[in-house]
Amino acid sequence: MKKTPGVLLAVIVLGLFVAISRRPDTFRVERTAHIQAPAELVFTLVNDFRSWEQWSPWWKLEPTQQVSLTGAAWGVGAVYEWRGQRTGSGRMEIVESRPHEYVRIRVDFLEPMRATNTTEYTLTPAPGGVALTWVMAGENTFAGKALQLFSSMDEVMGRDFERGLADIKLVAESLRGAARPSVGDAGFRGDSDSRDAALDVVVTRQRQNHE
Repeated sequence: MKKTPGVLLAVIVLGLFVAISRRPDTFRVERTAHIQAPAELVFTLVNDFRSWEQWSPWWKLEPTQQVSLTGAAWGVGAVYEWRGQRTGSGRMEIVESRPHEYVRIRVDFLEPMRATNTTEYTLTPAPGGVALTWVMAGENTFAGKALQLFSSMDEVMGRDFERGLADIKLVAESLRGAARPSVGDAGFRGDSDSRDAALDVVVTRQRQNHE
């Protein structure tokens, strides 16, 4: 007896559903770079969102995205919101910060799909500088599991991490001979709306006193 197209379609859909459902419920992406620069310098690059335009792979992916920096000037309470055609939209907030050692960020993706993940940056002493480990972890949504049938989260996100770490290394090592920055010193003062000349990114910066 020949199967009808409807039955075949149902079998295919069921097979895909089972394959997607069997994907892991959580994910973790991790990359590490050895950086020949002082810990305080590397720490400032990740602990102060105003420094991210120098190395963030997603900032470079879409130089016309809208970026809003609000909340605390740096560290716990600092907020980074973005909206773009290629990068979607979302919000990041630093929820834990230990000087020269560790930064944890809550990441809420809003578009094209909703998800909440955790990003961590851990600095450990290494010969001549520090080892910076970048981790993102979270739950796999059904849509996320479906996408991973075609490419793994580790492969896709890992490439971005590697690009970002390479740029952090480049920036930090190029600045290591200069005066070491204090925590949060990114060369910005006051409140303003500006268009960054180098990357043509519209940035809204609202600086508040950091207790």
